Amino acid sequence: MVQRPVIHLRGPPTSLMVGLIERLLRTSSDLIIDGPLHAMIMQHYANDLQYGEASVFTSSQRALSEGHRVVMVGLGPFNTEQEDGVGFDVDGVELILVTSAEQVNEVSFDWVDAHVAVHDLMPMHRGGSWVPSLLCRWYDALSNGMTPTIEHDGQHWWVGEIDVADALVRLLMSSTPFPKVSKMSGRRCWSDQQTLEEFVMLYKRTAAGQSGSFGVSELSAAPSPNIELQPLMVSDPVPMTLEENRAQRPDLSAIHDALHAADGDGWRPLVPVRTAMMHCLAHLLEPQAKV
Repeated sequence: MVQRPVIHLRGPPTSLMVGLIERLLRTSSDLIIDGPLHAMIMQHYANDLQYGEASVFTSSQRALSEGHRVVMVGLGPFNTEQEDGVGFDVDGVELILVTSAEQVNEVSFDWVDAHVAVHDLMPMHRGGSWVPSLLCRWYDALSNGMTPTIEHDGQHWWVGEIDVADALVRLLMSSTPFPKVSKMSGRRCWSDQQTLEEFVMLYKRTAAGQSGSFGVSELSAAPSPNIELQPLMVSDPVPMTLEENRAQRPDLSAIHDALHAADGDGWRPLVPVRTAMMHCLAHLLEPQAKV
């Protein structure tokens, strides 16, 4: 009989954390959540809990034990009040840290077993530290009637929150351990200029939809940017300039191999960047959103 996964979720209620929990609630698992996040989940997802197979507990109801997994999303804090000064000092527990690669690219493995660095995430909700700063800057400019500008034409490997959360759940629901170091990103490189053009087009369509004043430019089909698909494995030609190194796509081979071992499929982001950007923009338009 397959053992029911027990997953402790730690960290502030950011967009990725909520997205991860939403998907775990559709699985047959025991979720241990504390604090305000627990109250929010019990209130907003009452139907999922009533009719689904997942169960939600607090850490006082279900203590950390051998065979459990702890998923820490963001920058913390991660300890509960009962654990302050004790930490995660339990044998046989897998500690998984998930961060934005822009904030934390390397960690000490003295206290975690695995680190997942997510590059260029397009979050579903506003709040926390996951919304890309350039999108916030461009949104502020557009909403104030100004023309957004590009400070430097960087490169991005945008990936939707749904794809990241789904991949995490696939591993959490399997017996496959997380790689010690893994990275998640999209497979197509977007320049700042391409990203800005797409963002402005979506913003104008949204504004037209809110006002009901559609023009020809809003109603016509927008062409997709010419984005080249990159291979999963990143090679390291020598020598590389600093600019070439920055432009190189994150190595997705570790997460791809782990997912393939877990369920026979690999890392295959399915949500188009345009769709992910639409979700992100929709919640930028809701400044009162908490996550």
